[in-house]
Amino acid sequence: MSFDISRLRRSDRIIGISAIALFIFMFFFKWYGGSASSSVGGVSFSTSANGWHTFTNSRWIWLLTIIVALLAVAVDAGVLKIESPVHPGAIVAGLGALSTVLILYRIVHHPSGGTSGTIAGVHYSSSYGIKIGIWLGLIAAVGVTYGGYLRMQDDGASLSDVHQQASSAVSAITASGGSSGAAPTAGTETAAPPIPPPVTPAGGASSGEPPPSQ
Repeated sequence: MSFDISRLRRSDRIIGISAIALFIFMFFFKWYGGSASSSVGGVSFSTSANGWHTFTNSRWIWLLTIIVALLAVAVDAGVLKIESPVHPGAIVAGLGALSTVLILYRIVHHPSGGTSGTIAGVHYSSSYGIKIGIWLGLIAAVGVTYGGYLRMQDDGASLSDVHQQASSAVSAITASGGSSGAAPTAGTETAAPPIPPPVTPAGGASSGEPPPSQ
């Protein structure tokens, strides 16, 4: 299958561009850093890290959002064929919203500040905090969310439809997990059929041989 860009709708293009932008901002832009300088000799240094190296837990949600968003675009472009029990636009919008909330949380709660002063006639200053990359990442995550919502509208899928699809998918998974045959209960054994006793011939012989002819 070849990539047919003419099949992409406006929602697909917003999803694709936003997902690629989130990838670029997360790996190639600085999200957090600090710097310090001194008046003696003009000594100064700075350090910073991108989104992937700064936030070691949330980054997996952001990476998953990028992958799912690009897969959804690839399906509409005819490159892939994937069957999903839940509308793809809803999945993209949900992951995009989760990524947006996580980035916004990091912006609000991540430490930032600075100090300055003079010690023994030497002036110094330092600062640390979030960088431009995290703001760009927030905008990209919002774009993924908006694109997923537009795709739901393009296909006429409502939130109630998505809720019903998700409930059906969960019910199907639960039913398939419980439909496998019940395992035998530990400690129970099947009784073997009783062995019939040997037939005692007439005359009381117990050897199992027929009695002698008269």
